[in-house]
Amino acid sequence: MLAILVALALSAPTHQAGISRGTWSLDGRSVDAELVWQRDEAAAIAAHLPGAIVVTVDGAACPGEGLGDQAVEEDGHAWRLRFTCPHEGRVTVELGALFPRLSAGHRHLGRAITPHGATDVMAAAGASSFSFGERTSVAAYLGIGVEHILFGFDHLVFLFGLILVGGRLRSLLAVVTAFTLAHSVTLACAVLGLWAPPSALVEPLIALSIAYVGVENFFVTDAARRWRITAPFGLIHGFGFAGALSEVGIPRDEAPTVLLLFNLGVELGQLLVLAPVLPVLALLRWRGWLGPRAMRGLSLVVVALGLFWLVERVLGLVADAGG
Repeated sequence: MLAILVALALSAPTHQAGISRGTWSLDGRSVDAELVWQRDEAAAIAAHLPGAIVVTVDGAACPGEGLGDQAVEEDGHAWRLRFTCPHEGRVTVELGALFPRLSAGHRHLGRAITPHGATDVMAAAGASSFSFGERTSVAAYLGIGVEHILFGFDHLVFLFGLILVGGRLRSLLAVVTAFTLAHSVTLACAVLGLWAPPSALVEPLIALSIAYVGVENFFVTDAARRWRITAPFGLIHGFGFAGALSEVGIPRDEAPTVLLLFNLGVELGQLLVLAPVLPVLALLRWRGWLGPRAMRGLSLVVVALGLFWLVERVLGLVADAGG
């Protein structure tokens, strides 16, 4: 498992499932779109706009045309598109053809505006369409939570480092439970607007927590009482989860429901990972293949990944400050 995590972690940025944003305005038979993608993803779809976006009214196609595009601040690229429908009716936008060209977990966050009001909408692979006047179901945030932990390689390495030392099942469950309860508290605190530290502080601290767990593995024999350090580190990771959720954006009037679903998704994702990993580690210990030397070697990898992310994030902050 760790070898897979290392390969994935070094080839993909943490906490950065792609986000694109759009304003979709329906007026009579005309749909005007102002869309912004991050520049690295914009290059992958530039040749496919507007053709890859399918707009229909009651099932009839609304042909599209480009009105111009330009680079925008914060490393983005914007397009202006117009779709003209043959008649007025129920208008649906389908973005499914774009997602295979975008990063895993990409989310398109939109504002669908009609003369009667506006709604927040979201599209992603597997749920790639929306209709004007219909708000995206908040149930989608359950899947976002699952995806975030499955693609949050730093969180997975942290959990792996914690359970690597082994111990009684009750002790391992106490470690995971402490982490869960702690990050749930700070996730709620941040999402509900009570308080949240800046991500510039949170992300390096998450990396430092990973390195610390790897170092501590050299001095502990099992997971007994390890929940005492898992809990405070879980508070930090919770703010990291909140940062990812804020990037996706949430409807403020449904924040408690979104928070619950996202958190349940994170826990489900953890279970999907831990359910097979814990028995495998137990089997390796029983076979004698995960002795002290092997455990120390794997712990060194955990330390190295933590330090790698720490340096990467600090240098990123320095570069942003310099820019």
